[in-house]
This record gives sequence, C-alpha cells and structure tokens, in this order.
Amino acid sequence: MKTDLILPFYKPHEGWLNHLLESVTALRQVLNGRGSTLRVILANDGSPKSCYPDEALDAIRAAADEFVFATYDVNRGKGYCLRHAVRQADGDCQIYTDGDFPFGWQCAAEAFERLNAGADVVMGVRGSDYGKALHPLRKLISKGVRRLNRFLLGMPERYLDTQAGMKGFRGAGKQAFLDTTVDTFLFDTEFILLAWDRGLRIDTIPLSLRPGLSFSKMGWRILFRELGHFLRIMPAHWFRKKQHRPAQG
Repeated sequence: MKTDLILPFYKPHEGWLNHLLESVTALRQVLNGRGSTLRVILANDGSPKSCYPDEALDAIRAAADEFVFATYDVNRGKGYCLRHAVRQADGDCQIYTDGDFPFGWQCAAEAFERLNAGADVVMGVRGSDYGKALHPLRKLISKGVRRLNRFLLGMPERYLDTQAGMKGFRGAGKQAFLDTTVDTFLFDTEFILLAWDRGLRIDTIPLSLRPGLSFSKMGWRILFRELGHFLRIMPAHWFRKKQHRPAQG
C-alpha cells in the first residue's frame, strides 16, 4: 500500500520545517508498521520558491518514503492548491492536513485506519479548544458555516464541521474531491456535500488542537466572498437531491 500525505502551504512561518519533519518521521514509522509507505506531497500555493530552500526539500525527501514538491507561481487558494496536488497522487488513499499539523500527526494515522477499514471519506471534527484559538470574526464564520450547513443544506449533525482542516479519502471519495470547484475557504464544505449527496461512507474522527497554536484573523471581504460561494453550491446540492436518490445520513 501507499498513502499520500498532502500538506498545503502558502508562505510558511519561521520554524515550519522542524515540526513538519518530526510529524512526518513519526507518521511514516506508524504507517510502515501497518503495511503502507508514505509519500509526502508538499503543495505550494504560489509562494516564492525562496520559501523552500533546497536543503529543506531534501530533508523532507529523506524523512518520507517518497516526496513530491507540487508548485505553481500564482496564489490560487487552498482548494485549488489541494486539487492540484491530488491530481498528482496515485496512492491507495490520500490524507491532507495543514503543513504545521495543527491537530498533530496522530489524526492522519487514524484517518488511514478508517480508510483502510472501508470508509470512502474521513473528516476531522474539531473540539471546543479550537474556538479558543480563533480570532472573533473567524469564530463567527466557523459557527455561521455550521448553521448554514444545517438549515440551508440539511446536513446531519455529525457532518456540520466541514471546515476542519484534516480530511482523507480514497476511490470514489477522491473523485468527489476532484469534482469540487471552489478554490478558497469553502471548498471543504463543497467536498463533504458532494460525498454526502453521492451516498459515500463518511467517517468522522475527533480533533484536538496541539498546544500553543493561534490562527490569523479573517476579514469581512473574505466572509462575503465565501458567502457567495455558498450560495453557488447550494442550488447544485438541491438539484442533485431532486434528480437522484436521497442522500445518505
């Protein structure tokens, strides 16, 4: 077996490499022990090549069984970045999380186990500690997305936290991810919505934020942009529900 671990980056913060290497080394050891090699795909969303010195890329290459540096020149957004990387992934399953491993590497190991046991999609669900690390506006956006998912999309309670930054998929789950179209923040919601509409098996795993992390604020301009994306994906969801069998809960 081979597992693709996809790590999206845009202008990584100082010290990013050390934590990444520690996490990849530990995850590789666990996956190797469970019969899978680990390929790391570092997905660069248009930040300058100078952010990734050759010695840093060589160190990641040495820590993984395989390594791919998936990059392009213009910043396009996290959704675009991940699709670009997933198109280059040929493992038995794919798992993505932010490059600073905000929820630790263990959640990726758990996602691997769930996918290996038959799940098409695995999504992380954040605990209450996550909200404490958020800027107030970003917290408002996160809660707002949950409410929109519930009341306008009719999603089950266990799938409401679509924006948690750790997911995995295989087979039909991978195809659902590649069928997303949103390039920015709301691509996660579009993905889970597609998987749910298609009746795929979606497993959830709890996520705990590693100590000491905080997140940048998100402006009103981004909020209105993502609301526009939501209003675009909502009619497609209801059309699919009307045309096909009821979505699986």
